[in-house]
Amino acid sequence: MSNETLGSTSPIASSVAHRSNRPSTTDLNLRKPWKPLSRLLWLARDRVRMLEMSTVPTFSVILPVFNAGVFLERAVISVLDQTFTDFELIIVDDGSTDGAVDRLLPLFDPRAILICQPNQGAPAALNAGLAAARADNIAFIDSDDMWAPGKLAAQVRAFREHPEANVTFTGLLYIDAAGVRLGLPPRRAHGHFDFIDLLTDYKIGCTSTLAVRRSALERAGVFDKSFVYMFDIDLVLRIALLRPHSVFAIPDLLTLYRRRYGQQTGNWRVMAFYWSKLLEKVRQLAPVETAKVERRASMNMQRYFAYLAYEQEDYRTARSLLAKSFGVDPLGFFVEPRGWKLGAACACGRLPPGVHHWLTGRTCPRNVPSQTGEFQNPRG
Repeated sequence: MSNETLGSTSPIASSVAHRSNRPSTTDLNLRKPWKPLSRLLWLARDRVRMLEMSTVPTFSVILPVFNAGVFLERAVISVLDQTFTDFELIIVDDGSTDGAVDRLLPLFDPRAILICQPNQGAPAALNAGLAAARADNIAFIDSDDMWAPGKLAAQVRAFREHPEANVTFTGLLYIDAAGVRLGLPPRRAHGHFDFIDLLTDYKIGCTSTLAVRRSALERAGVFDKSFVYMFDIDLVLRIALLRPHSVFAIPDLLTLYRRRYGQQTGNWRVMAFYWSKLLEKVRQLAPVETAKVERRASMNMQRYFAYLAYEQEDYRTARSLLAKSFGVDPLGFFVEPRGWKLGAACACGRLPPGVHHWLTGRTCPRNVPSQTGEFQNPRG
């Protein structure tokens, strides 16, 4: 387990040391006219101004960003358009060079602050946001994802109605780079989950669905910076070990998860490396619980790697990985329909592309169906 927590061993001390050497944090009210010199002046302001505010928000929303390009504006707008308004938005610029942060500055309001740091990776950026967060509840959003307007309100309600829950997460829809819904079924879950449930089959989907109690982070620790990927899974599993059934699913489709070409999370080889690393870690943290479900968990994850290869139209590798999934846990594979569906889709990969796409439904509809009623497109 990472030895970082939100207490004395947290990134707070190191961030203060950095702050003494360079401007790092600003309070942004960006409806004012914007000039390049203003950035230098505002970045020199200290975080103390925000800490001295008379009220502490209910939620801190942390958005790490590194060269997010055109997607960042949509992500920020979707946070600012929340129906629940008692939050602070902490944007951590992890050494971006594409100017995306500067381009969205006029959208901000007094609830938003900006932290700038040299590029250190997503877990370090998230930890910097945690060190600055003031609220007892913390939500995360990736810089290319979006929220429905009622997302935070639903998680506030879930935490209030389920005091045993340390983590809540929402359902999600998959979209492409253009914001068009992909031909994938929505991802949603119901009820409570524990460590064994989530290691077996990680229902949460992506970081942008998550909200976490600060008290749980103080006990479980923050993001492990040695994980370039799957750091969110690692964190949730550590929190789930604190007590049984402490992860609660909100089935409403309140997160849009963007899948696009070039994402490293679409590289099955990279993901397989970090899955092995994660397994090694949980074997040490919870050896008895991990041993009960490791084969089933590995079967599910190998099937997921097969799907990533299938997405890249590498059907031979997809079939090979699917066979590996079967070999890890044949019984589990037989009773899980996702394996059979993916196997049929991989077999269709031998057909002409047009026939394959027609049979598997891989083409994307032009619009998110309105009958879901759960996501309204943000302004802009």
